[in-house]
Amino acid sequence: MENIFSRKKRGQKIISIVSTVSGCGKTTLIEGLIPIFKKRNYTVGVLKHDAHNIDIDKEGKDSYRFTHAGADNVVVAGAEKVVMIQQVKEEKQLEELFPLFQDIDILILEGFKHNKFTKIEVHRKGVGEGLFYNNPSTDKSKFLAIASNEKLDVDIPVLDLDNIFDIADFIERDMHRHD
Repeated sequence: MENIFSRKKRGQKIISIVSTVSGCGKTTLIEGLIPIFKKRNYTVGVLKHDAHNIDIDKEGKDSYRFTHAGADNVVVAGAEKVVMIQQVKEEKQLEELFPLFQDIDILILEGFKHNKFTKIEVHRKGVGEGLFYNNPSTDKSKFLAIASNEKLDVDIPVLDLDNIFDIADFIERDMHRHD
């Protein structure tokens, strides 16, 4: 009997983790999923939408000095990490960033709620108003499930937000359903 969780290298799974608001647990969910998928021998990438104009290039660092001197691209390469800082005139389209994740089995998108990829919405009781899934302009066909800490009356699976292993299993089953 084949284990459905054995690694099958047949393409990449792209899953969006979305919500209507910050602070509902998207980052915590992704942070919990990563080590589970890594233990199952998957390579994992995360592409986060930056809604707050966060700058990782800190004053006083060489990369900051190069960027502020006018360099269009600055790459810092070491034994364990490679970091690229690229100046852009306008926000990149999601698909333009995918080449950065060529050798990844599972690409998790945080944010990017208006994309064509499958989604799991994170909903936490008392945080935010309503579900993105219930928005009339939302393409409901792209939603796999909602991860929540309360019961919801929706026509898709509701996963227990506090049971990270079940959520990982759900994503992995969906990934292999398309093999």
